[in-house]
Amino acid sequence: MTDNSMKFDTLIVVADKFAEFTVEKPAVTLSQLHAMLKLPKHLVPGAVRLLPGQGLSEGDIADLIVQINALDPAGLKWELSLLRTLPERADPCISHKRRSCNTLIGSPTKTAHDCYRIDLCIDENCELMGDHQTGQHVQGMLLIEAARQSFIAVTEKYLLTDLEEKTYFVINAITTEFTGFVFPLSAHIEYRIVSANVNDRRRKYQVEMDFIQNGELRTRIGCAFTVFPHQVIAEKEAALARDAAHCALTQVSLGANAHAA
Repeated sequence: MTDNSMKFDTLIVVADKFAEFTVEKPAVTLSQLHAMLKLPKHLVPGAVRLLPGQGLSEGDIADLIVQINALDPAGLKWELSLLRTLPERADPCISHKRRSCNTLIGSPTKTAHDCYRIDLCIDENCELMGDHQTGQHVQGMLLIEAARQSFIAVTEKYLLTDLEEKTYFVINAITTEFTGFVFPLSAHIEYRIVSANVNDRRRKYQVEMDFIQNGELRTRIGCAFTVFPHQVIAEKEAALARDAAHCALTQVSLGANAHAA
């Protein structure tokens, strides 16, 4: 067990795709940390507390804890308490993502009437980081997708508990204001329901989501969306899809006739 009176230097650990963030900071990538763990103990000065940043999966953290516990069972060299207290990633049934790595948020918690908190939980293996990572900050599209998942997760967990039928979410409008970079460190979303209009046919909500890092607002995303019974939207979508296909075929036919003439 770690002696709480010991002094540890803190080292930030981020996923490999955030390597640029580690330059000129007390920060390393996961791969760099694994390399450090293979060094003789005397080559790593002092005792180190590990602070997890963004991009790490649950598997990455679990493997790291196992490896360090095997090397340092007494916890004299490595302090792991922050690794063990990461927020729980939202369940796929409320994030609407089949693969865990594509869920970018923690499970929402209610903080006040119509107010919720959601942790940012990015996995570098997510679909939006599959190509590349530019710069040191978290890309804006990741934040927009995290906001989308947040309004689905809050609604599923807290506002649709009385429904048994399958539902369908429709985005009516979305606004985004970037006021500062979000870096691959701990961050959370403060979620507010601005208005709600609910009846037997549909549920309409307008919400605001503030991305907070180090106590500062970095991004604000507003969204208006409607929740319908799935069957209602499925039937409407099918009719619109048929119309779109018919129009496309008609345009091709008209173009061919004009060319022949």
